[in-house]
Amino acid sequence: MQKFINKIKVVSEKIYDEIGYINETLLQTALSIELDKLKIPHLRETSIQIYYDGHPLGFLELDFVVSPHDDLKEYLIIEMKLASKIDDTSRQQLKTQLRSAPLNNHEIIKKITQGMLINFKKSEKYKDGVNEIPEEKFDIEVWEYKKSKFKLKWVIW
Repeated sequence: MQKFINKIKVVSEKIYDEIGYINETLLQTALSIELDKLKIPHLRETSIQIYYDGHPLGFLELDFVVSPHDDLKEYLIIEMKLASKIDDTSRQQLKTQLRSAPLNNHEIIKKITQGMLINFKKSEKYKDGVNEIPEEKFDIEVWEYKKSKFKLKWVIW
């Protein structure tokens, strides 16, 4: 997965440098373009059914589902955020998706055990009319859900 994460870091930096942190939809579109350029198979805006106590509650939209390729050995959810840092609300959203994935009927969705949060930082500052871009433009966390337990596998700042 290291090779895949490195590719995500490079394209995230490129996206931030070109469009900044304008809005999530444009960031998602830019990431989809970059994934296409890299020939990384993915689905965008796929629905997942969310469960409570084994009962379906409704659907949430996943930003991306990335298919196995290169050193990514299994399907992966990517959720993109736009905030000063990754917060517990974003983590909880991803964890809910990962917990519900195996209960879904879709052959791909039910195989998902890992998810990635990519947060584009909203933290540019202006001093004397000059834009100071932060060194750390985004955060990335990769979570795994197996045997009813969550594990933080990667953190990139």
